[in-house]
Amino acid sequence: MWGGLLIKQLANLITSTRFLLAAGMVLTAPFSAAFWACYLGGGVSDLLDGPIARRLNIQSTAGAKLDSAADLAFAAAISVAAVRSVPLPIWIWVCAACITAVRLAGHSIGFAKYRTFSALHTYANKATGALIFASPLLYAALGLTGSGIVLCAAALFSSVEELVITVSAPTLNRDCKGIYQMKHHGEARI
Repeated sequence: MWGGLLIKQLANLITSTRFLLAAGMVLTAPFSAAFWACYLGGGVSDLLDGPIARRLNIQSTAGAKLDSAADLAFAAAISVAAVRSVPLPIWIWVCAACITAVRLAGHSIGFAKYRTFSALHTYANKATGALIFASPLLYAALGLTGSGIVLCAAALFSSVEELVITVSAPTLNRDCKGIYQMKHHGEARI
């Protein structure tokens, strides 16, 4: 009995660890050994939860919402660490504010339209999440300006794409891969 329940919730349990690991990143010294342990654990959680859900055929709407919320919490924790340890130029703050405004608009419209949290799992959102996860490496390779441009451009593109899909799609499809999929499947005219 317990084994079956555990299997049904395995992907959600793995996803939920990202909330704890995000909190650990915020509560530890930025870029300390404890921070990196939480950071890597969160990355492993994000890599495992989806494939495990698909492999065990336990995908759910609640799991998709939980995954999106865990991704947001993890990205926020990385942002907190960056803000606490790296002085950011004003242009990055302006970009972050614009991206946040577009994301909030998309989620607000999605909630009004579909009466639920409507974060999408587009390729652009996944790529942006991967870039945010890789941001310490980007920073080491490209410096603050280069990594800031890459992250801001990716996040802005994925935010605008999600907003356009949310406004245009007649129904919520969290697994829409991008605007091109909507055109191909005739879901909406863009």
